[in-house]
Amino acid sequence: MNDLRQNLEIASSYATEHGNREHQLYISRYNLRAREKSFAVGEQVLISIPDSTPSKLFSRWLGPANVVEKRSPHIVEYNGVCRHLHADKLCKYHVSVQEISARPL
Repeated sequence: MNDLRQNLEIASSYATEHGNREHQLYISRYNLRAREKSFAVGEQVLISIPDSTPSKLFSRWLGPANVVEKRSPHIVEYNGVCRHLHADKLCKYHVSVQEISARPL
């Protein structure tokens, strides 16, 4: 009976140690590419609207909207309405140039 209890305690300590080591490895790998999102006041952003797709890439994006105030959830103004949104729901708006016209000299 004592051998079984001792074996279970050894297995439990091994599993706990192994789990902690793997957890730290996972955290270090995740943090390699994780970046904190932050937007400046006046910056233009797109707003992610949740829908039935699980991917942020294929979900609907509204905008451009302006960042009015920078807090923990950013305050964004879109169509005259201010909304409190977390940075994960925002994406930087990049202006694309569709046509380039040359001005006469």
